[in-house]
This record gives sequence, C-alpha cells and structure tokens, in this order.
Amino acid sequence: MYRRYTFEEVKRKIFGLLEYQMTGMSGVELANKTGINRMTITKYLNLLYSIGLIRKKKIGTVNVWFLESGLNYPGSFINYNDLQQRFMNAILIGNDELSSKLIMNALNSGADRLKLLTDVFLPTVNTIGELYSRGRLNRVERISFQSVVISILDFIKYSIYNGEKRPEVSALIVCGSEDTTIHSKIIDLSLRFENCDTRYIGNVEGALDPFFDIDFQRYVTKIWGNKTGVIILCICSSVESSLRFLYSAAHVLRNKLAARLILCLMTNSELKEAYDFEHADHIAASPLDLLMWLRDLLQK
Repeated sequence: MYRRYTFEEVKRKIFGLLEYQMTGMSGVELANKTGINRMTITKYLNLLYSIGLIRKKKIGTVNVWFLESGLNYPGSFINYNDLQQRFMNAILIGNDELSSKLIMNALNSGADRLKLLTDVFLPTVNTIGELYSRGRLNRVERISFQSVVISILDFIKYSIYNGEKRPEVSALIVCGSEDTTIHSKIIDLSLRFENCDTRYIGNVEGALDPFFDIDFQRYVTKIWGNKTGVIILCICSSVESSLRFLYSAAHVLRNKLAARLILCLMTNSELKEAYDFEHADHIAASPLDLLMWLRDLLQK
C-alpha cells in the first residue's frame, strides 16, 4: 500500500542518516536505508537542497548528498549568540548565500521566530549602523549590507506559512524615515508570525505633503473601515516632522473605524521625551521595546 510521508518525517530520516556520514550518501543508498522509494526521496532531497539544508556533489553520474557544515539541525540546540555572529560575519564578508542559509536552516530547525528577530536580526542591523557611524563602513557598504538583510526578511515573509490569519487582529506598519525602514520590516514580520492580517506600506517620508493624510486615511478606511476587532497601527520614524504628521493622521482614524485602533510609535529617545504623544497607546524608543510590547499585547 502506498505510504504518504510528511516533509518533517522525511527530513528527520535523511538528517539522521547523513549526520554520521562524512563521505555522504547517494539517493539510492538513502532510499534503501529509509525505505522510501527513489522518486519520492529524490523530490525531498532536491527540496532540502533548494532551501540550503543539505548540499550535493556530483561524482560521475551520481549525486552524493551531505549535511551543510556549521548549521543546526532538528533536535539540536540553537545558540542564538553564535548564530548572530555567523550571520553578521557572512553579511560583512559578502557571503549572501551563507547568510540566507543560516536563517532558513534555523527556521527549519525549530528556532524561536521572535528570538531570531530580537537576537539575530536586530543586533546585526545595529552593528551595521554602528560600524557606519564609526567610519568603518562607507555609504555603499552600509546600503549593500542592509539590502541583504532586507532581502532575507522579505524571503522569510513570503515563504513561511503561518496558518490561518487571526480574524480579530489586523495590523498596519508605516515608516517615516530611511533609517527605520529595516526596523519597520522586522516589526511587520513579527506581526505576521503572530498570524495578524498585516499590511506594510513602507517608507513614506518623501511622499508627505498637505494632502497625504487624506490619502492615508482613505486607504485605511477602504480596507478596514467596516472591520471589527482590533487594528494595530505602528508608525516608525526618527524624523520629527514625519512622526508628528503621521501620528496626527493616525489619531483621526479612531473616529472613522468600527474596530478599536491601537496606535504605537517607534522613534528615538530624544523625540519620545520631547513631545507628548498623549493619544498613542505605546511609544517605544527602540525596535526591541516595540517587539516585546506587541508580543505581550497579542498574548492578552
């Protein structure tokens, strides 16, 4: 009788065999050892190869399969500090492929998704910013490295299935300064991990004019005007004019939506202390602060 296998089941079988085979194994050998037919196991081997969990070497007409060295595998302990260092080093030396493999491998090995954002991505983004501030990176290098991080975040965003969306919670993330773009993407991804119906607008700093607030409010009311439940609106900006403009435009929405609007801001400590954003539900002076607050909010 034909046996159906899950991806996780086949993955565990393959990893269990390759873990102790330094010289690798062919597809035929893996099929014989696992009891899975050659066509099925070849399909899964190619899938694992495509997401960077295993590698192959062609010897004659035969593909020999190996585990990727230096990566974590299901059931193994994930050291997030070590992962962050390897991820950052891969980016700084320009090894985009390795940096992507490290993250996808961690996700496929059962890593805590929020910890990947707080303990791997955020420290890496902060380090890139600090190196640039100290003159150890030039503008081109900073933009290049940030682009790698953004591309990996986007890949995760569109490749990780989180299940059914939470019908009662929607979220909108908007950015008002170039330096908070990556942070806003990390916030967006964290909310997607929580299965929120999330919309990411991006950096609107260059589009702000006297009529932008009208366009912004029309956009939100068009997609969620009749929605009930909760709408989380996150504004990320370190620029005073952008932050205050978007805050004012967002506050007006409270009277235009059927849902409860939760307004949260992420800015720097100077702007947080300088202005009284009395209608905001939370004002964060760092992306980590906002991530933790959103986590606690959604757990309630």
